[in-house]
Amino acid sequence: MYTDDENIQIVLSLLKEYEVKKIVVSPGMKNVPVALSVQQDKYFEVFSVVDERSAAYFASGLAVESGEPVVITCTGATASRNYLSALTEAYYRKLPVVALTCGHQHAENYTLTPQYLDRSVSQNDIKLFSAFLPIIHSDEEYKHSVFLVNKALIIALKKGGPVHINILTDDEYSFRVDNLPEIKKLEYLGFEDLLSGGIDSCSKKLTGKDIGVFIGSHNKFNDSLTAALESFADKLGAAIFCDHTSGYHGKNRIQINERLIKNISQTPDIIIDMGKVSGTYGNESLFKSAEVWRLSPDGDIVHRRLVGELTHLFNCSEYFFFNGISEKIVSGKRDASYFKTISGQVDKVIVPDLPLSNTFICQKLSELLPKDASLHLGILNSLRNMNFFNLDASIDSSSNVGGFGIDGAVSTLVGQSAVNKERIYFGLIGDLAFFYDMNALGIRHVGRNIRLIVVNNNMGVEFRLNRKIELVFGEKIEPLVAAEGHFGSAKGWVESMGFHYMSAATKDEFLFEIVDFCNADVAFFEKPVVFEVFTKASDEQQALNLLIGANLNAKEKILQTGYDMAKKVLPDGMADKIKKTIRK
Repeated sequence: MYTDDENIQIVLSLLKEYEVKKIVVSPGMKNVPVALSVQQDKYFEVFSVVDERSAAYFASGLAVESGEPVVITCTGATASRNYLSALTEAYYRKLPVVALTCGHQHAENYTLTPQYLDRSVSQNDIKLFSAFLPIIHSDEEYKHSVFLVNKALIIALKKGGPVHINILTDDEYSFRVDNLPEIKKLEYLGFEDLLSGGIDSCSKKLTGKDIGVFIGSHNKFNDSLTAALESFADKLGAAIFCDHTSGYHGKNRIQINERLIKNISQTPDIIIDMGKVSGTYGNESLFKSAEVWRLSPDGDIVHRRLVGELTHLFNCSEYFFFNGISEKIVSGKRDASYFKTISGQVDKVIVPDLPLSNTFICQKLSELLPKDASLHLGILNSLRNMNFFNLDASIDSSSNVGGFGIDGAVSTLVGQSAVNKERIYFGLIGDLAFFYDMNALGIRHVGRNIRLIVVNNNMGVEFRLNRKIELVFGEKIEPLVAAEGHFGSAKGWVESMGFHYMSAATKDEFLFEIVDFCNADVAFFEKPVVFEVFTKASDEQQALNLLIGANLNAKEKILQTGYDMAKKVLPDGMADKIKKTIRK
């Protein structure tokens, strides 16, 4: 019988998947579930060493002589401290030692719990990675624990060196499980794996399936990578899901945003995930039933918070992957491609008559921005709104979604503009973000190729657009949460910094000015430009609601109406739980 503790079940199941047999046990109360579980399992080769210092060195000797990874496990209190010297040795000798430490689930720094030590921080040269497994209360926590253990074992075996897995256990010591859960290891393939048959195997798995590629924020695509991805998508009929931070402008591109992505009626069988943080929220519905393959050119073992199952991780260049697969697929175009099936469900946006707002501004910019321009978008609202609209393929767009903070948008735009003085660099940024970073207008490298729109709604309107708090608090958000009333007009500062200043407070004024603002001639203005557009929070709300409402499918419209009604009459949190249940 095995322990009831799901985290320990996960660890033991994956140890078998990775063919890790040798375990060195030091006695203690907190690792009783581990010790008794492996004691009765004939798969494991278990050793008993009382002194943790000696146990860790003993494990190093096993690893050196056998060439195999070795697990060491201990209890709480100072037990794990005794591993330090041997783990340091293992670190510098690149020995795959897995330190499995156990502790009390209710212990923390502030509770004076006996035998508790803080293991959250340790020396850099005793481990390559530390995984802290939470007590499992949900499917998401279970999947996350599976991922963390996979990551730890991959690093120990592939990179060579010690890793640390910390498990919090209870005091029940229940052993009622007959068999360990069947958990597949995460397939980790590098260049050598792909060259020695991995490309052939992957090509066969992809053939005949509905394939999606999801691109998070990404540096600029070069021509070679674009061509490789286009060929891959063309041969497999793949849909390439992007927002305006992806950097991809090639074939089979589908513009996504956090709302319209829910209209997709058929999710892919396999989705290939690439790039970094995405500025588009709500991607879970796209991944919900897909097998996920993650491309990590830097070898970093990460994943998005997905509903789908992460099964493969590739440590290779993106070009090598897509080009290699494309060369193996010789069947040509698919007649009924996944891209053709779903492109019309997402790509065609219905735009109703909108009030003056960030949404309306994005609509007009998408129509008027000149070819070969660059566009920098403020995080959240500006990026969200522009993601509803397609831009010309020649226009590069970006946003600071790495740190995802309010600071630095104007400075980043100025830095981009300094690279090519013959190219026009546009920006769309909200008032709080602009005033936070307004000193950037004084950078001496500012040129006349900068054209910045500041959407001034006199507050952080993002908070009034958040349905969860808006329906409950409304205007109460404005004084402190939304920082209403902090700033007036940017006119004085902008002109004092030598910029040309434009403004609009009505749709007619905006439509009159935006044509000149988007003129394709970099020399059209003698100075850099700031175009301040004054909007109202109520118009921002109305515009976004109108656009979203016009593009919801019938099911979503019914669900949203019911949710809004339930939110007003049901206890806090109840409407959200009902909505999640219905979606499932």
